[in-house]
Amino acid sequence: MIPDPPRRPVPFAAAPAPEMFDPARERRARLLRGLRLVAVALAALAIVGVGAALGLARYGGAYSAHPFAARLALPDVTTVKGDPAERASRLVARLAGVGAREIYIVVDTFHNRLRIYRGKELLREAICSTGSGIRLRDPRDGKEWIFDTPQGELRILRKERNPIWIKPDWAFIEEGYLPPKSGRDRVDDFSLGDYGLYMRDGYIIHGTIFKTLLGKRVTHGCIRLGDEDLKYIYETTPVGARVFLY
Repeated sequence: MIPDPPRRPVPFAAAPAPEMFDPARERRARLLRGLRLVAVALAALAIVGVGAALGLARYGGAYSAHPFAARLALPDVTTVKGDPAERASRLVARLAGVGAREIYIVVDTFHNRLRIYRGKELLREAICSTGSGIRLRDPRDGKEWIFDTPQGELRILRKERNPIWIKPDWAFIEEGYLPPKSGRDRVDDFSLGDYGLYMRDGYIIHGTIFKTLLGKRVTHGCIRLGDEDLKYIYETTPVGARVFLY
């Protein structure tokens, strides 16, 4: 048997020499990246400016009727349901029609700000928390809740000191528990704070034990305030006062 001839080893391809660091080229690359970022930022500002200009042109002189109404041309109105332009127009008209001494509340759910006015005079501005928009489903029957703050015009129907919250089914389901059968197990006398201003459909302006979450959209639809702001709103706002939400 004739043995196979010995195979010659195949050399590995030589690795390319590492690229030498060039400080000048690195500086040029950083400059180009910076210029691109500036260009993107300028383009974004231009888009916002054009949008604001179009909004002001669309609604015309209505914005001069109220110092706060001018904000409605900005992206805040895109957070409302339905046609934002139509809702903004209606809200501007309502704000323009408030009495010179009328006390009312305006809630900006986009920036989480609550403002209370007397006529055109701003009395106080406060950081608040509004609806998270989260959807919760009941695993037993498929019922759903959507935790949104309502939009439009509401009224303060009543006011209470040391309000008591009768927790609904979703409050237990959200925490992973079945709702209790006993009504006594639903009573919560601390979560709403010291004051409550009640509107329709169970929506309340109230306090919170989660102070660090003020300014965020984390509620189940109600409007939460810090202690001092809540006390001022409670003492200043009469029953029947209008609340404008957008």
